[in-house]
Amino acid sequence: MLLARAERQRGNHALNSFAALGPLAAALVDSQSSFDIFAPLVRLCELGGALLLVGVDLTSATLVHLAEGDGGRELFRRWALDTDGGLVECRVGSCSDGFGKLEPALATLGRELTVGSSRWRCYDAAAALAAATTAIRENPFVTDCGRATCPRCRDAIAGGPILG
Repeated sequence: MLLARAERQRGNHALNSFAALGPLAAALVDSQSSFDIFAPLVRLCELGGALLLVGVDLTSATLVHLAEGDGGRELFRRWALDTDGGLVECRVGSCSDGFGKLEPALATLGRELTVGSSRWRCYDAAAALAAATTAIRENPFVTDCGRATCPRCRDAIAGGPILG
């Protein structure tokens, strides 16, 4: 629905572009590039924005991928076609299936309410980022999904993928 709106602003990432509406939309997404995927989240924190989880848990919180990078992990790299059809290197996040293990680190930071049958949680984005970053630095295994066959968790915990 957001992308269908003519006034929306869209970031510049070949695989995971952010989109925004409103008077600060361009300020949020203009700095995104294929190699700086989470720039809109950095800007959101700088502007005093919020992380709102609507009916989902922390496994859907893209902000935690930014915390991984701030916590010392190298983001993963993929290649994709850009808008001109050329090949572009992109940075992307790791496995997010274990992000729910960060609940205790963020427990006191959020406000929660139920809308219909949906659980909504709201966090100050900068505070949530700082807490998640600290938790990852203190215990790199905190985001492990628990699947022995998940190379993305193993590589992320080791600091990121091994690059040539």
